[in-house]
Amino acid sequence: MNTLELFEFPDFKGAFASIKQDIADLTSVGFLKKAQSLKICGDPWFIFSEAGYRGKFRCFKEGNYNSIPEFQKNISSVRLVKGGLYNPKITLYEHINYRGKSFTLDRPTDSLKPYGFDNMVSSHKWVSGAWILYTREYYTGDQMVALAGDENPDYRTLGWNDKVSSLKPVLPYEVSIKCEMC
Repeated sequence: MNTLELFEFPDFKGAFASIKQDIADLTSVGFLKKAQSLKICGDPWFIFSEAGYRGKFRCFKEGNYNSIPEFQKNISSVRLVKGGLYNPKITLYEHINYRGKSFTLDRPTDSLKPYGFDNMVSSHKWVSGAWILYTREYYTGDQMVALAGDENPDYRTLGWNDKVSSLKPVLPYEVSIKCEMC
C-alpha cells in the first residue's frame, strides 16, 4: 500500500496525517505547513511548498525521514508517483489536444532544439516515471512536474504553451532508510 505519513515534529512525534492519495491542499487533512518529519511506504511521493502542486518541490522514495529541514513546516500539497520512478517515458505534442508532431523521450534532454521541438510543445501524455519540464535549455527556468496519470491536452491553461525547452526524468532520491512498517 502506498502511504505518506506526515508528522508534526521531528523524529515522527506529535500529531500525524496518513495520506494514500494526491492532496492539492493539506488544509483538507489539517496539516497545511505543519510537517517536520515523514515516512513513505511504497511508491515515491512529491511534496510541494504551495497548494495545487506548485512552488518548491522534492521527491522522496520509500523510507523514514526523521527531519526535512528544507521543508520544515512548509508542505502544502503532495502527489504520489504511481508505478515508481523507473523506465521513464513521456510523449510531447506540437499542438494542443495531442496533435501535430509528437516525440517520445526516455532520457534527459538538455535541449529540444536538435529535435525541432524547442518552444513548440503544447500538450503531453505521461507514460511512466516522473518528469521535470523546464522553460529554458539545460534544465533552467520555470519548472513543471509531470507524474503518473498526467495528461495535459492544452498547455495554454497552465501558461506553458510553447515554452518547454528541456526536460529530464526524476531519479529516486538517493538517501533513505528502509521503511520498518512495510
